[in-house]
Amino acid sequence: MTAITSYLYPNKFVVQIIDNDPAITTRNHVVYQRPIEIYRGADNPITIYFKNQDQKPANISSLGFQGYIVDKMYGNVISNVTVTVSNVTLSTASCVLTSDFVNMLPQNQYLLAFTYYDGTYNVPVYSDDNYQVYAQLNINQAFATNPFTTSTTDFTGNLDLGMI
Repeated sequence: MTAITSYLYPNKFVVQIIDNDPAITTRNHVVYQRPIEIYRGADNPITIYFKNQDQKPANISSLGFQGYIVDKMYGNVISNVTVTVSNVTLSTASCVLTSDFVNMLPQNQYLLAFTYYDGTYNVPVYSDDNYQVYAQLNINQAFATNPFTTSTTDFTGNLDLGMI
């Protein structure tokens, strides 16, 4: 009997918000941030976990968040992403990249970043301990039947062959 194994991997993105709490004297390091894989033809939810520098849930009760998708090759902001806080106690938020939106993007590597508004400034959230704000975002072909007819965006510039 043939068995097909499938896995359900959530798109989990852990970011750091630097707390100005003087009681936090340690700083735990984020060792690995895996790329976020999204697929054409499907809605792609991303769950964001906000941690402080001690890797505890950060206080996000009065913060507003915004996400950005950036072209890795040129550094242009491709789109803004709406972020919805889903649980203040656990410091989680979510965003969804819909199939209609993903189908319009050329299959390429992008960067994903988030900022928060603290009442005065737009402040970046960090994806690792070296104050990097970007995570790698890969768009993959999956459920779209014809990759040449699903893309409706005119893309000009050099072809990115994935070699950097």
